[in-house]
Amino acid sequence: MMSVRGTCKTSLSCLMSVLVAGMICLFAASRSAAEEAPESDLLCEQAPTGMVEPIPQPFNYWMVIVCGPQSQALVPIEGTLWLAHGSNEPVSILALPPGATSMPTSGNYNPSYSVRFKSLYAANVEGEKWDRSLALLRDALTSGENADKKPNVDHIFQLDAVSSIYDMRYNIYFYVTGTRPFAAIVCIDACQRTLLLDIAQSDPASKG
Repeated sequence: MMSVRGTCKTSLSCLMSVLVAGMICLFAASRSAAEEAPESDLLCEQAPTGMVEPIPQPFNYWMVIVCGPQSQALVPIEGTLWLAHGSNEPVSILALPPGATSMPTSGNYNPSYSVRFKSLYAANVEGEKWDRSLALLRDALTSGENADKKPNVDHIFQLDAVSSIYDMRYNIYFYVTGTRPFAAIVCIDACQRTLLLDIAQSDPASKG
């Protein structure tokens, strides 16, 4: 299990059961109950129509949905890393809710195509919500001698990802300077539990 220093408010082990390390995570979109998932369908190419939600703008420039044996997962686009803040541990965001266990493939049920993000909503954060979202980032980034440091943020975008299991809702905030996000915060339980992500380029020569 990855180590995240000073990024989660409570119940880190519960949250981290959902936010699993690894850029190349094999998680899945859903298919009709009568169909069997292929042995490997990382890019969700064999998922039936309507079972993989399109990622709304501008998040489609920064992330994709991948498919595998446990659930769908949101992962960064190629050339980008989501890292637990202050570490080199890659992170993906699973559709499988905290504390839930994916049932094994049995008969006409296959978790690869049943545990998914059933809806994705995007919004530009403004007004009072901007102030709250920025304060959330500052609290996560700064402490002690760095308490007065203020991150340079041009835009904040919010993605609400709703799991097909328990209707679990993830509030995901992307903090953008120019056209490139540099940090994200993943919230559950109305941000009572949070995870701060550093967003980095895996190829230093890449352009954004």
